[in-house]
Amino acid sequence: SSSTSGTDVGDMTSARTVAAGQSSADNGYISGGAFGGIIEKFPFASDGNSASVGNLTLDRGYAAGQNSSSHGYTSAGHRGSPTNTIDKFPFASDANATDVGDLTLARQSPAGQSSADNGYASGGWPTDAIDKFPFSSDSNSTDIGDLTLLRTRAAGQSSSANGYTSGGFSSPSTMSDTIDKFPFSSEANASDVGNLTASLQFLGGHQG
Repeated sequence: SSSTSGTDVGDMTSARTVAAGQSSADNGYISGGAFGGIIEKFPFASDGNSASVGNLTLDRGYAAGQNSSSHGYTSAGHRGSPTNTIDKFPFASDANATDVGDLTLARQSPAGQSSADNGYASGGWPTDAIDKFPFSSDSNSTDIGDLTLLRTRAAGQSSSANGYTSGGFSSPSTMSDTIDKFPFSSEANASDVGNLTASLQFLGGHQG
């Protein structure tokens, strides 16, 4: 509701990098990281530490996070080599994730976006592809378009109508300030709609 600095409201069970994030109506989730498979949960209603609530099907970092109204998803990532696995875990109970499908190719550090009906993984090394997978059934993703440039380590954001991929590390070995937008209502390539204030990588993304 206002532009202000963040405050420290709690701690994870352990320090980690390159984890994926998901959100339910009531809780925030952290899944995976370098290079574990723990799923942690912390409440939105109060400030407090997170708790371990389950595990991914494989240990990995550099994954993308997506969420439906009832489940969190962790897709792609890296542990020794890139993976294309899509994991799903429930918000209603504390439980391990299950493997529910695959992206069109193995990749690391894609950006994750979510519409009301589908999860998206955009970019990630070594591709500029935008993949989409349905929340209504457990299945593989489909390639529905491309970003304006190949990049990894970008942030994913979602409005009710569009997905956004911002920043990242683009080829040949340069950081990007580009903000791409792609529609949820149709399958199409992304368009360049603006720039960040600086070229950045390993950013955090948020859903409106």
